[in-house]
Amino acid sequence: MALVTDRVRERAVEDFGTASTRVLSTLEKLPIASGVDPERVHAAVVMSARGSIGLFDDAAEHAAEDWRDLLDRAGLADSDWPERVRDHFGL
Repeated sequence: MALVTDRVRERAVEDFGTASTRVLSTLEKLPIASGVDPERVHAAVVMSARGSIGLFDDAAEHAAEDWRDLLDRAGLADSDWPERVRDHFGL
């Protein structure tokens, strides 16, 4: 279980409003492979969802099954992912 960082949490609250509690709980329960930065996976799920709870559920399921493909879909598969997360979520 990996805690959601403050910047991802803030965006989830902004994007999902009252559903953010469920969103954050789901993110924290995602299986994260050893050696993978949890923020990268959490950010990919939130970015892919684009504020839609239906897309969030799809992205979270995708992350649990094939997180590498989800990183690619969210534009976080390359080594510049920290900059892309910073650009999307702030510092």
